[in-house]
Amino acid sequence: MKEVLAAMQVSHGMNVILAVVAVVALLVFWNVQRDKSNQIDLKDLVCTNGKINEAKFMRFTTFVVSTWGFVYLIVDQRFSEWYFAGYMAAWAGNALLNKWLTIKEQSGTSTP
Repeated sequence: MKEVLAAMQVSHGMNVILAVVAVVALLVFWNVQRDKSNQIDLKDLVCTNGKINEAKFMRFTTFVVSTWGFVYLIVDQRFSEWYFAGYMAAWAGNALLNKWLTIKEQSGTSTP
């Protein structure tokens, strides 16, 4: 056991803590979802009118994976401002593009 503890780096311990926090968060979300008196429905993250919406599903999945990678880079001490700028640009750009497309669709004009 001493060898295992001696071989562990700080990032290994942080990854364990991160995994525990993720599991606890999932359990909290599960309990919130099971409560029938609650207005929160986690299916809305990936569904529209009870059916899976491919765009919402892919956006949510990409958000989870990229955020996990973002946190991993911080824990592993390889994080730089370029990763942050790229992460923020990707999500801000995605939101802006989605808003623009929605406005175009509602106004009835075709996109270039």
